[in-house]
Amino acid sequence: MAFYETIFITRQELGDKEIDKTIKSFKDILKKNNANLVDTELWGLRNLAYKIEKNKKGHYVVLKIDGNGPAIHELERNMRIDENIIRYLSLKTDSINTKPSILAKKAQEA
Repeated sequence: MAFYETIFITRQELGDKEIDKTIKSFKDILKKNNANLVDTELWGLRNLAYKIEKNKKGHYVVLKIDGNGPAIHELERNMRIDENIIRYLSLKTDSINTKPSILAKKAQEA
């Protein structure tokens, strides 16, 4: 198994319930493909550097995954299909850092 970090941006109109529902559906996809969602970070609503599909802001979410390549490919395929996701990026990492990032700490404080 390898370690991955996937970050995605959702439309600004989504509420917390819709984002949680999206994360749960991705967790189910990973589980079906023998991967494990280790940690999730919500960075909150942030300004985008430029407009993407007429959106000036977006909700940032980071998924930390212990899985394999086919599970990540299936996850990305579903992200491409989902209309609520503006952008996504998956990176392979050496290990999973379970400490909250600086942006996650700022989102919790706000």
